[in-house]
Formats: sequence, C-alpha cells, structure tokens
Amino acid sequence: MEKESSWDILYQIDKELVLLEQTAALLEWDEETQMPPDGIDGRSEQISLLKGYIHDLKSSAEMGAALSAIEEGKLAVTDAQRALIRIYRKEYDDAVKVPKSLILQLSDAESKGQNAWVFARKNNNFKEFEPYLEKIIELKRVYADTVGYIDHPYNALLNHYEPGMTVARIDALFTPLKHEVVSLMDKIRACETIDDSFLYKKYPKEKQDRFGREILHDMGFDFQRAQMCEAVHPFTTTVGADDVRITTRYDEPSVSSPLFSTIHEGGHGLYELGASNSKTRGTALGEGVSMAIHESQSRLWENIIGRSDAFWTHYFPIFKRLFPEQLEGISKESFVRGVNKVESSFIRVNADEVTYNLHIIMRYELEKQLIEGSLAVKDLPEAWNTLSEEYLGIIPDGPQNGVLQDIHWSAGLIGYFPTYALGNLYGAQIYHELVKQVPETVTQFSEGNLNDASLWLNREVYLKGSIYTPEDLLKMITGQELDSSYFIEYLWSKYKAIYKW
Repeated sequence: MEKESSWDILYQIDKELVLLEQTAALLEWDEETQMPPDGIDGRSEQISLLKGYIHDLKSSAEMGAALSAIEEGKLAVTDAQRALIRIYRKEYDDAVKVPKSLILQLSDAESKGQNAWVFARKNNNFKEFEPYLEKIIELKRVYADTVGYIDHPYNALLNHYEPGMTVARIDALFTPLKHEVVSLMDKIRACETIDDSFLYKKYPKEKQDRFGREILHDMGFDFQRAQMCEAVHPFTTTVGADDVRITTRYDEPSVSSPLFSTIHEGGHGLYELGASNSKTRGTALGEGVSMAIHESQSRLWENIIGRSDAFWTHYFPIFKRLFPEQLEGISKESFVRGVNKVESSFIRVNADEVTYNLHIIMRYELEKQLIEGSLAVKDLPEAWNTLSEEYLGIIPDGPQNGVLQDIHWSAGLIGYFPTYALGNLYGAQIYHELVKQVPETVTQFSEGNLNDASLWLNREVYLKGSIYTPEDLLKMITGQELDSSYFIEYLWSKYKAIYKW
C-alpha cells in the first residue's frame, strides 16, 4: 500500500462502518418500538449479519495496513486524524483477537435475550430469562478473556463504554461517593417527609407529551433532525448523521417520571446532534466520546437544570395551566420539593438523584461478581435483594421491580452501568465550570432561557464529538481531572435547601 492512499482507504472503511452501525441501530430501534413479537428470529439474523460485516471490516487486512502505514509515516497531523487512529487502532486490535463466530454468537444471544427479557419482565418471572442471561454472561467472559485485560476481566468490558476507565479508578471514585450518599440519606431521613402525592394523580398523556416537547424545543432539540416516540425502556440512538431517535414512556405512576425521562433523553439527543457537525458528520468522530460523558449531559439536563428551582420559576406556571385540577393548591415551592423528594425506591430510572447512585453502585458490584465468576446467574435475584436491603433499605416485591427492571443485561451491555454514576460526577464538574464562565446562567433559567446554556455545552462538549478522550475533554473544559467532590458538594448544598435543615 502506498502511504499516500492510506488515509483514503481508512476514510472509506470508516464511512462504511458508520453506515453499517447506523443501519444496525435502526433495526434495534425498530425492535424496541414497533416490531411485532414474532419478528424476533428474523431480526436476530438481520442484526447478526450486519455485525458480522462490521467485524470483517474492523479486522480486515486493509484496515490493518492503512493504520500501520499512517502510524509508521506519522501522517496524522490534526486532532481529528489522531482521534480516528486512536479509535480504529483499538477497534482493529480487538477485532483481530475476537473470532467472527463469537461476535455472531453474542449478537444472537443479545437479540434473543432482549426479547426474552420483555416477556420475563411482563410475567414477573426471572426463570424465563435466566438461561438467556447465563448465555450472555458466558459469552462476555469469553470475550474478556479473548480481548485480554489487566487486573480484572471487567476492565475489558468497561473499556468498551468508558475508554481508559478501570475497576481501580471507579472504586476510588465510588467509595467516597457511597459514603457521602449514605450520610446524606441519614440526614434526610431525620427531616420531615415531603408530600409529593399530587404527582401521582392522573395526568393526560397528550398534555404530558406536549409539555415535554416544548421543553425539548427550548433546550435546542432540532425536530428536523430528530424525533421522539415511546418504548418499554427509554433510550436514545443515532441512525444517521441527521437522524437521532429518542424515546420515553408514559405508563409510570408519577407524572414526573416521563417528564424527566424526556429531558434526560433530550440531553443525549443534543449531544448526538451536536457531535454530528460539518467536521465530523458521517465519521466515527460524529458521536459522543463515551457513555459517561453522554450521561453527564443527560443527567445535567434532567437533574441539575431540570429539577432546579430556577427552571420551574418559568415552567411551573405553564405546567399548572395544563393541569389546573391536578395542581390545585400546589405552589411552585411545593412542586420543586416534590420532584426532588428523596426516598428509597425499587426502580432505578425513577430514583431520585441521591439514591440513584446506590442503584448504580449495586449493579456495578453485581456485574463484577458475575464476570469474575463469584456469582452464578441463578443466584442473582437473591444477591440483588440482599444488596437492595443493605444499600436502599428495601427488598423488591418481585423480579419486575428488582433484577428484571433494566434492559442492559439482556442487551449484553455489561460494563455500561458504572457510566451512569460517572456521568453524575462529570456533569456536576462541567456544570460548575458553566456557571463560573456564565454567571447569569441560573437567572436565565428562571426567565425561560435555556438557549445560552445549550450553546455553551454545544461549544465545549457536543461539537468535539469523539475527537478527545473523556479525561482530556474534561481537562479542556475544567482544567482538572475527574473529581467526585463537585457532585458531592452539589448534593449537600441542594438538599440542605430542599429539606431545610
């Protein structure tokens, strides 16, 4: 291969990979939103075929030769080019280690596992899902061993979602976080209970949807490049350079759950829309750099902004006009306290931002045990209930509200869960910098101006796509490494005001 053509070859492979992955994402989106139940076998074959092609491209001789020629000739001259080499060197090195047969087995197990999970969750019966999860965990262990790892097999899986992160680093961040959350919970339990019963009245779905879309619009969500629909489990996916799909659900008992789910997924959507820009669109750089950075944006919008007093100074009057009967006699202060109520609950996605972190730490610890082999899948429900009682003080009344509540394990997303809590840490640190650089931010929220904050986040985070590693991106924004103290300080300050001690 001539060195002059190596970049052309890599760019072409990159384009084909992005198109294949977006096509697979479209099939998976359809599977979660519209596909009839009996379509699962055919869909599994379709997705497996695409993932086989993706693996072939990533492990191809052409890919390896192009990377080597560029590296040897030191031909990467821009940050974007260096990033493309960083991404595809890892993709190639992993792909050549992993046989295509394992990729196909994983794809098939995950597709069938997701379908089995839907019915097992509906029937509140873990046994229906158990053999599928056993297969997924078995294959994930094989994958970790095949790719290779340092210190812990979980690192091989974690690195797929959060490049550069390790079990040791997470433990160092989560240990003080868990300690402070437990201390904060003790303080809150000593306070008067907040009445949030008004959130559990009947709120017509159509008005909820209208209000959620208004907020998305104000956040800068472009409905010409993105859309929102319903799914069993809210998620965001990108199926084209100008085609981002977010989902929500309206079957929750509290009106706050679908609302904040919509804002949460809107944060993900904004990141994807911004990442796909004139410099990155159609390439592997035109997406979020990691799941934790992604979660930093969704949870920043959902909690730090969306549950703030300033936000509801503007939006509560609008919300109350939509639902005058449900909110009769409810003040803005009571509403804000209600949507920030801290209370141990079974369902992670509905958890308040304090106990949420304990949900994640619990799942992280269970995942590590499953992958290292110290916990058998058949014993997972009991282990789940034990940790739930230890961390949250409650035991689920059944698998539907416990071990079966999340889609991640059925989809093979082992190593994903820690990124949610890491996202809280990243988000608080980034928001601290936003307020420092734009002091009028909070006042703008109270006036209904979300645009300036959105533009700042777009410039500092979204437009950079995957060009920089998560830690490098954070250092560019804040000048510091990831530090849990920003989030811890945010929690204590906010909830002291909410619970008035």
